[in-house]
Amino acid sequence: MKFKKLVLMGLLCCTVTASRGITALAAGAEVETDGVQEDVEAEKAEKAADGTEVIDKKGEGENKGEAEESADDEAAVLALAADEFLEEVENVTDLLENSITLSLSATIENERAKLPSYTKEELMYLSCIIYCEAGSQEKKGKIAVANVIMNRVESKIFDHVTTIKEAIYDCNRWGRQFSPVYVKSGGKWTTKGSNYEKVLTMYKTGKYPKEWQKEQMQDCIEAAKEALTGKQVIDSSYLYFNMGVSSGKAKCQKNGKSYAVIGCHIFY
Repeated sequence: MKFKKLVLMGLLCCTVTASRGITALAAGAEVETDGVQEDVEAEKAEKAADGTEVIDKKGEGENKGEAEESADDEAAVLALAADEFLEEVENVTDLLENSITLSLSATIENERAKLPSYTKEELMYLSCIIYCEAGSQEKKGKIAVANVIMNRVESKIFDHVTTIKEAIYDCNRWGRQFSPVYVKSGGKWTTKGSNYEKVLTMYKTGKYPKEWQKEQMQDCIEAAKEALTGKQVIDSSYLYFNMGVSSGKAKCQKNGKSYAVIGCHIFY
């Protein structure tokens, strides 16, 4: 019984002691907090007294304003630079487009210049001599006749003729060159009444006695067009042709000349 009383009294003393310790700690903490608060208040009072806090806030405002103004200026400069860049791009694009257009136009013109050209009159004269000399021949034979006429225009041997018409009507230096073009009347060569003049009339009027003549003329026109635009079936040195194939071949072989037999003609 006494032992129990002693234990209870010991516990009571410990409780009282612990309670006093806690109270003391709380009091110390409050004192320390009050000290910190007093230090903070004192620092604020000191800054307020010498104007430091106000100056700092003002400086912060000025710095912020300057930063915003600088950012705006940079944005404006970038926007201006972007506009100038886009304008330059558009200018370069326009220049490229113009350059490409001019280059293409020049190329087209150059290519056109390379293509042989001919007149309606040249087509008419050449088509009609083809009709007279090789109207019933295969297309290759028709083109070969046209080649001979055109070769003479370019040849130095026939330097007295410079056009297709002159080559066809050539009759002065060595006499009549193409039999359908001239007939002899009163001991002189004349074109009046010649087969070639009759064919020219059909071509000009478009009136053909027979349908086959019209079709044959169309074939001759096509052959003439091909020759006028550069088609060659014989060499440019070939200046003659005739229907004496056997005799012509023998003569060419004897003289070592080149020749080509196409249809019923020999070309050399």
